[in-house]
Amino acid sequence: MKKLLLISKAAIFLMFFCLFSNSVKGQDNMGNTLPQFIFPTFRPGVILFKDGQQVKMLLNYNMVDQMMVTEVEGIYRYSKNPDLIDTIYIGDRKFVPLGRIFYELLAGGPVPFYLQNKSSYTPKGADIGYGAKSQSVGPTQYKRFEVTNAMSLYNEVVKIDLPPNVTITKASDYWVNKDGQMEDFNNSRQFLKIFPDKEAALKQFIKKQRINFTRREDVIKLGQYCNSLYR
Repeated sequence: MKKLLLISKAAIFLMFFCLFSNSVKGQDNMGNTLPQFIFPTFRPGVILFKDGQQVKMLLNYNMVDQMMVTEVEGIYRYSKNPDLIDTIYIGDRKFVPLGRIFYELLAGGPVPFYLQNKSSYTPKGADIGYGAKSQSVGPTQYKRFEVTNAMSLYNEVVKIDLPPNVTITKASDYWVNKDGQMEDFNNSRQFLKIFPDKEAALKQFIKKQRINFTRREDVIKLGQYCNSLYR
């Protein structure tokens, strides 16, 4: 009975994921890591559904597609109904769905802080003479969907290999939920503008702690302090 229950839970979970193409865990077919993912390999994680159900899976997050991806025996799927998920835990990191995107929770409290892990594909410059580079790349080189015989069974098959002639450019944003409104920031000026009532204390903390807004750990520290001001 217990075994049957586990199988049932796994089947329910898999209903919420669409098929990804096969690949080695977190690597392309040449054995290289995939820089568009947060982690270099798929890692054990726990998916907590809003109905209280918990499922353990190998997980990773695609920062370009901004999709949470799970791997089961070489099959990759992305979350089709993230609104049914409460929280995803991967190691000591937490991810929550806001709309169709999973945001990383950096600091909880009255004003939760989030990181939108985001990247984009940037074309590698092509030589056009005299050391100059052309940044014009045809859209066909970015095509990431292919029609195969599996289409009839699995809908669109999504490749997780890097498209040709591209590099990964980080474009992450920090967010804070203040009074039910999501506000984004990436520097001290933008951040302090969100908290005019606490500006003096926050400005002093940023200066004393030498907060670097390009460092995730520093923003976590800032988020924890900021939430302490509202408790």
